[in-house]
Amino acid sequence: MNGQNHFFSISREQDWQRGTGYNLEYHIAGYGVQRDSRYGIAGTIQLNELTGTAPVKEIAVSQHEHMYLLDERADLWIYDRRNADHKRLFTQGHRLFSSHARLAASGDLLIAADRSSERTVAAYHTGNGQTLWSRMGDEADGIPLHPLAIAADDRYIYILTPLALDPGADEPTVAEGAKLGIIQFTLGGAVAAVWSDPAFTQHVRAKLRHLNRTYYMTIASSGELYIFDTLYAKLFSFQANGRLNIKRELPSLPYAGLCADGSGKLYVGDTRQMDQVSEDDRFITQLNAAGETIGRITGFRGKADQLLIDEKDRMYILNGEDGTVTILNLQPQTLLMEETGVPEGIWLSTAFDSAEAETVWHKMALETFIPDGTQLHVSYFSQNEDSCIIAGSYLKVDDWLADRTIPYREKLKGLDGFWSKPVINPNDALFFGAKGRYLWLKMEFIASERYTPLIESMRIYFPRDTYLSYLPAVYQEDPASRDFLERYLSLFGTLFSGIEEDIEDLSRYIDPERATGEHLRWLATWVGLETDDYWTDDQVQAFIQAAPELYRYRGTRQGLMKTIEIYTGVKPLIVEYFQTKAMRDHAELRQLTDQLYGGDPYTFTVLLKPEQAPSEKQRVVIEQLLEEQKPAFTEAKLVLLQPWMYLDLHTYLGINTVLTEPSLLKLNPDRTMPNDTLIVDIGMEKRLDVHTRLEMDSELE
Repeated sequence: MNGQNHFFSISREQDWQRGTGYNLEYHIAGYGVQRDSRYGIAGTIQLNELTGTAPVKEIAVSQHEHMYLLDERADLWIYDRRNADHKRLFTQGHRLFSSHARLAASGDLLIAADRSSERTVAAYHTGNGQTLWSRMGDEADGIPLHPLAIAADDRYIYILTPLALDPGADEPTVAEGAKLGIIQFTLGGAVAAVWSDPAFTQHVRAKLRHLNRTYYMTIASSGELYIFDTLYAKLFSFQANGRLNIKRELPSLPYAGLCADGSGKLYVGDTRQMDQVSEDDRFITQLNAAGETIGRITGFRGKADQLLIDEKDRMYILNGEDGTVTILNLQPQTLLMEETGVPEGIWLSTAFDSAEAETVWHKMALETFIPDGTQLHVSYFSQNEDSCIIAGSYLKVDDWLADRTIPYREKLKGLDGFWSKPVINPNDALFFGAKGRYLWLKMEFIASERYTPLIESMRIYFPRDTYLSYLPAVYQEDPASRDFLERYLSLFGTLFSGIEEDIEDLSRYIDPERATGEHLRWLATWVGLETDDYWTDDQVQAFIQAAPELYRYRGTRQGLMKTIEIYTGVKPLIVEYFQTKAMRDHAELRQLTDQLYGGDPYTFTVLLKPEQAPSEKQRVVIEQLLEEQKPAFTEAKLVLLQPWMYLDLHTYLGINTVLTEPSLLKLNPDRTMPNDTLIVDIGMEKRLDVHTRLEMDSELE
């Protein structure tokens, strides 16, 4: 090529923003149709297949992806979704609460609220089932306690309760218009606050047993507490300061469940009964933070008896009728263009100015990703003036295209006669008939439901410059053959121009400070390093740069420490045989020393902290490095230290063991006491029949 070829480059977000885009956005991988995360089915748990369980009435979810299942026999099961394993938390027939209990989880706490149980509200440790605290009876610090719903976060527990019962009823009954309240407990079981409002009342007179699972509560990430009366479709919310914020009535429908995701959106389920013939049109309804309906989850259809969302925004839907828990997670989906209702987008460029009239535009080269079921259409036109007659008026094209008050359909119609035929999914394409100082592009992104075509970068080359200029003039005399020959030779021009660019930028392939990915790992083989996916680019670069020093000290303690430090980021501890000689000189320590460090004089021990090798595969990599770098005829023993003190094992003060001053145990309302705590008196030592401990607080003379 003669070197006179120029190009415009579009690769950054601000480059695309110079044009006018509709339903488009800049993704990490390129420019494409806008996408959002919407719920889709990630899996279904068949509760009927869990051995020993009865029909499940209530579920709760912990931050460790454990589910708690309360069945109709009042058995409470812990279900580990990762291992598809379940077990009882309490023995069968525990009588701690009934099948009417409402559950909530917070960290390692499981809270059960049951108005029909002796323990009205109680908190249990999910590791061992120990009762940490409980509230007995129908009052809490003088406040009526008749749980109708429960919710919990990492600070508080919230219980919905009527603040007064009908005194004339033959069984516990809530009168019409009776005031409802929210009791806020600390995680230690102390009453922190009581929230109420004159507008927060019971809708109709009802017996307490008839209100079982008609109210649901959830806590949004903002700290706002939402309460939903599913029987009468009334939604309330209290701000974090306890003030009533929302009172809204939803369209009449048998609802069940209420949950909130991390963005503040609310979700309620549909619990209608369906016959076997009709199409299932039961969806999860989506509300905004103000309680207004904004859509529905179309990725799930079915009955919902309870909804929950965990800290990773996974949604759990209990269907007691089918005996299933359906798990939804957020999945990327393309957004529909409002004007067409189709997953598509359009980008209209501003003018590319060659600064010279009668410029023959050469070609466009795009780096794209076109998934199956998607397409990219590119059209263009060129002229010497930046203005033309549009919709009967002489207008500047860029101003017309950039005017957001003009609908995009009108913009396309106004320039309908200018655009070329679209080039479909171009990678490297010539411009035909594009002659003029200015060039405009129209790009149509046709997406699928989940995927969008993406443009990583684009170059617009000008003026036309092909290998035809190197041929004798006779090959350029006939217009028809000239056009064909130009297009034909442009194939070779594209190939060789790419090779020339690679040669010009050769350093990014052979310079370890610039190379990445496969090229960097190829360079690592030059210094004898075999890598895999567990090596980061930074680790490989550091190893290549340190290769001269590593080879200089290969087979030495210094070389080993440097090698492990490059891979883990922290220097290891190395214990050699001579360092333990003093311990072996003591007969009583010799066996322990051999157990810890080995008895072979040609064996050394490398000590690593757990964070230096968090996975088994990384430990294997370290063992391979030790095998390559250790001296000949020696053996390396790799030990991962654990963060605890255990006598007769690898316990090193200041490394994986810390000694602290003992402190007195103080029980406050928000404190709990583990089941292995020993309570003693202060000032009662050295007294017979009280505390007499030899060599601790007593001596024999």
